[in-house]
Amino acid sequence: MGLHRRANYSPMKLVEGARICVKEVRNEGRSEAVVIANEGHMDQPLTGWMLASLHGAQVFRFEDGMVLRPGARVTVTSGQGVAHKPPAVLAWTDETVWNNRGDVALLFDHDGEEVARFAYPASRAEQTERLPKQLLVRDENGTCRIESGRRETSRNRPKPARAVKSKA
Repeated sequence: MGLHRRANYSPMKLVEGARICVKEVRNEGRSEAVVIANEGHMDQPLTGWMLASLHGAQVFRFEDGMVLRPGARVTVTSGQGVAHKPPAVLAWTDETVWNNRGDVALLFDHDGEEVARFAYPASRAEQTERLPKQLLVRDENGTCRIESGRRETSRNRPKPARAVKSKA
């Protein structure tokens, strides 16, 4: 099997050689699932990593010790189709998470930095790819919120060079 649990539970960033992506969000009425895959060649520990819905701001935290091996997939389920058959299928909640009109699944590492995203419907995907990376910020009381990644302010951004017309 492509998933396994490791005794070492230390949170990790994206491992060089791992390529983690959100492959799909299935929103079939009230039965929902998100598929996450490792398309790289190195194991990726998921301790402290979180999956979030951009529009609902709901957050799923992966169990300590979870590792996604190269070529492996994990499915996170919610809604009426919730199922828990670890390590390949994980239960989030029996409530619906994903917006029927469209949403963005965001995957964050243990520091709250965005690693991957998947937008649906397909017509929304191109527009969403242009958005800055998101951050998952935890308040003092443990509540999570999603914020846009940092952008340079116009004051700190270098001004583009302008062509100067010469008088000839």
